[in-house]
Amino acid sequence: MTTLDTMIQKNQAMQARPDWFEIFLPVSVIPLILILVLILPIFLLTAESLLAPVYDFVRSLLMPVNAGITYTSLPLVLILKIALFSLFTFTGVGLLCLKIVCIYHEVWSHFFYQAHPKHALYHPDQQESMIALFNWNVFRWYRILGPVLGWLGTTILVGTLGLWFFNSFTDFGFLSFQIQFTLGFFLMSVLGFFTAIAAVKGLWEIVTTMLGDVAAITEPEKPAQIIYERAHKLAFGSPMVLFLYPLYFLFYLAIIAEVILLIVQFDIQDILSFNPDILLILGIEVLTIVVFLILNAMKFMAYHHGLNRYYRYHLA
Repeated sequence: MTTLDTMIQKNQAMQARPDWFEIFLPVSVIPLILILVLILPIFLLTAESLLAPVYDFVRSLLMPVNAGITYTSLPLVLILKIALFSLFTFTGVGLLCLKIVCIYHEVWSHFFYQAHPKHALYHPDQQESMIALFNWNVFRWYRILGPVLGWLGTTILVGTLGLWFFNSFTDFGFLSFQIQFTLGFFLMSVLGFFTAIAAVKGLWEIVTTMLGDVAAITEPEKPAQIIYERAHKLAFGSPMVLFLYPLYFLFYLAIIAEVILLIVQFDIQDILSFNPDILLILGIEVLTIVVFLILNAMKFMAYHHGLNRYYRYHLA
């Protein structure tokens, strides 16, 4: 790309720059936010009613018989309901949040159109950026959760087989109780250690790949692996992340507290009957979405600043 082409693209970006109102509330995002505010309480309260039997089922498996907990099973109808609800959650909530984020980044990119003369202009696209953001999140969470779930599944499988062999060897008298207990304890300790290491590494990956969302939206043609490597390079490239990451942690804690408050204080009938007390929850939701968007704006600025510093110090 020649210097003239770059200048033309910059001028076009400047001419298409939205007004200040659209920075905070683009017109196209208003109906999406309203829908999100309305469906989130319904989603959470429905999830509570569906997952309560799952909680009882897990307790019946983990707790001993003498604890007074009766064994329960999961009916096929409930499993199908949970599967359909998960699909609704993915399409109705997850993709809606991704769409809102893409719209805001498209607006913000007009103000941060190029991090460095040697770097491509930011060029988000409603369709391509949405696909790129979705692919990136699938890739990201696969890299984060894959090792953890793999070691956890192995631990559960080995523990189950160990209990089966323990009962078999005890019945036939092949090995003494002390030897079986020692071998089982050693094996489960090793597997538990590797599972804990994978969990800690996963938490670190969550932090160091957080800026990848911005790269996926602003450069949708980039493969997920390239975005992954860039996110690692820029994870601490800007001093802003020293405030951004703790704020995200506090934000997630606040969301957990809000969910607990909703589940404890309300049920699905309060939503369907338009209980006036639900206005409090709706107000908290709006405030949460505002904070979420502010954090995304900070993430965009941290990515832009980190990319600028990377080019400045590595290509000087």
